[in-house]
Amino acid sequence: MASARFSMRERWARVSQRLRGEALIVLFARIASVGVGTVFVVLTARHLGPDGRGEVVVAFTIAWATTSVADLGTSISGRISLLDPDNDVRASDVVSLVAALLPFQFVLSSAVVAVLSATSLQLSLGFSIATVALSMATMMFNSATSFFFGLRRYRDVLVVEACLAGIQVIALIGLLVSSRLTPTSAVLTMAVGSACGSLWFVRGSGAIEQGLRSRGATRWRQLIIDGLSPMAGFIAAFIAFRFDRIVLAIVAGTHSLGIYAVALTVPGTLRILPSAVAQVVSDRGRSHVDTVAGLRRLTRIFVVVHTLVLAVAAVAGWFLLPEVFGEGFVESRDLLVVVTVAEAVLSIHLMHQALLVGFGRPKGIGVPQVAGAVVMVILDLVMIPRWGMQGAAWALLFGYSVLAFASTTWTNYELRRNRP
Repeated sequence: MASARFSMRERWARVSQRLRGEALIVLFARIASVGVGTVFVVLTARHLGPDGRGEVVVAFTIAWATTSVADLGTSISGRISLLDPDNDVRASDVVSLVAALLPFQFVLSSAVVAVLSATSLQLSLGFSIATVALSMATMMFNSATSFFFGLRRYRDVLVVEACLAGIQVIALIGLLVSSRLTPTSAVLTMAVGSACGSLWFVRGSGAIEQGLRSRGATRWRQLIIDGLSPMAGFIAAFIAFRFDRIVLAIVAGTHSLGIYAVALTVPGTLRILPSAVAQVVSDRGRSHVDTVAGLRRLTRIFVVVHTLVLAVAAVAGWFLLPEVFGEGFVESRDLLVVVTVAEAVLSIHLMHQALLVGFGRPKGIGVPQVAGAVVMVILDLVMIPRWGMQGAAWALLFGYSVLAFASTTWTNYELRRNRP
């Protein structure tokens, strides 16, 4: 028994050593980002109610959907290229390509907003403009943080996200105090903040000094080719993670979507943990700092720990949801257990995805995500019209289970077929 306890202590010591440094910096950056996101959710939920909160969720869903397509996967291919010491891609190549793709994002997000406005959602003109602005800012910020991770400038990401979080919280509180907090003003606040953060990243990357046009076009083709498979994965990920929100909003309205989204907030907030660990797992694998076996052990232990943390959060959330978000969200508790289990299952997929990226198999990301996305679309279209919010929650659990199984199977196949 004593030797077993000693072995466990040794294992935890090794895990702690692996996670310190870079992982903690990335984690703090995620905490800053998620912190302002949580404040944003609470403020909009309590002040705007389920209907208003549902409208805001629609805007963010559109932003992520269009970003998944418009950046052509270059946020991933750019980061991988910058991490590779043998690759001559520079920050200016990535920045110039993202700038060239922004008009595509504008057209795409405008088209999506126009189509959804023709449905039962009936988005107003002001809200539609704010949603398009958020979509462009989301693409900019997502790409900027990704290539800064590629430069391994984790501390800079932490500083920018922390400062940006504070400014956005102050702006939201100002809107609330002045009685100007609406779905449109809330979305615009987040859009402006993300755009400003993106511009700081560009300035701090040295891309302008390198020259955005001097050689960018010669590298774009390879970045786009390398990004196509991750793009398929991103599209599949959107379907798996957010397609249910669009279906629920159209079928049951923004009121039901608002209640469902708040239930997802409790386990979703803790996604910073697998996201931070996955970021470092992929970067350490790509930089040949750790072996496949070592990172596999790390990810397995992390999944167990993360599941326990989620269980504690679900119990606390059951009691705190109405107090924090308002009595209008009492129904969110009925969905909490199912969506929390789904989040635990999702962490398995995220860890295997990080292993694929880390050991040079980014093209393998799309295969399990496409499989999970196909199942998720079928489940959403069958279960949500019939059972509403409950149907969405159970479809989420079943879909994430398929995603985790497919991701585990495909990762094992890829890493055994071509051992790094």
